[in-house]
Amino acid sequence: MSAALAQLPRDVAIEAPRTETSAARFTPHALHAPDRTWPETNCYVDLWIELLHVRGLAPEAMLGFTLRQDFEGDQFTFFKPKAADLEALYGLEILELALYEDLESHSLVQAARGLPVLVEVNAYFLPDTAGTTYRREASKTTIGILALDPARRRLDYLHNAGRFTLEGEDYDGIFARGELLPYAEFVKPCGPALAGSALTDAALTLLRRHRAQAPEANPVAAFRAALAAKEDAFVQRPLSAFHAYAFNTTRQLGANFELLGSHLAWLEAEGAGSFGMAAAAATRLAQEAKAFQFQLARAYARGRLAGLPERLAAAEASYAALFDALDRALAAG
Repeated sequence: MSAALAQLPRDVAIEAPRTETSAARFTPHALHAPDRTWPETNCYVDLWIELLHVRGLAPEAMLGFTLRQDFEGDQFTFFKPKAADLEALYGLEILELALYEDLESHSLVQAARGLPVLVEVNAYFLPDTAGTTYRREASKTTIGILALDPARRRLDYLHNAGRFTLEGEDYDGIFARGELLPYAEFVKPCGPALAGSALTDAALTLLRRHRAQAPEANPVAAFRAALAAKEDAFVQRPLSAFHAYAFNTTRQLGANFELLGSHLAWLEAEGAGSFGMAAAAATRLAQEAKAFQFQLARAYARGRLAGLPERLAAAEASYAALFDALDRALAAG
């Protein structure tokens, strides 16, 4: 271990001073409320929602990037907040964490500085995934390490829609020795976070920029065409294939646009424009994606695709209506 890392005693718990609560008292942000159509989106966006939440910041402001989601031929874009947006809105930058020692030691250093560590880990060792992947199967996901106690083998972390702790064998699994080092980042303040009208104005500026970079063609129509080109054998595969396909298509589509709806509703509530119709269309699209996911599951159950692509017509129309309403609102502003 290097001299710098060795200065940190191994028997002392290092806690992140910038976080405002503990896992036991943590209340998820409203964007993760259980009554939402998609209470969880993808691990990276969910993590950033809660990272901002624990710092007392408004994650709704960053969500304009969802306008840029496209169908990538076999999946919808795995949507993520843009690093430039996070810096502009919240004064936070994402830096790569060089793991020239081991993940545990470097996480200790960053936690002592109050800087969350973002790292891809194996969900097999995450107890918050009980009932899905925990102690069942390997699955890559991203967590935010907030604090750790090597002596007690205990970790305080953010994952999906919550803040949790793990310990013992799960701690050992997350910091497994002798395995290929994961990719890791840390989040560092680089300036003041915007607030009030400055935050709203910046978010609106970013929304206009993302609108200019949105897909030119309707991605739901492209998804529909790709599905129509498949044979029945596609839905005659094991149930695990359905879950993987649904996560990367219907869930990414629906969760993305539910967040966009929340972003537009937040902008309107902050007085930035009349985005109600666009927000409603985005929310409707999210609900239609969820309904289609159930229809997709039934197609897998019966082993036939007949009639399924046509059921995307409503979502396709909602996407078009959303952008029509949005463009009118932006032009009026």
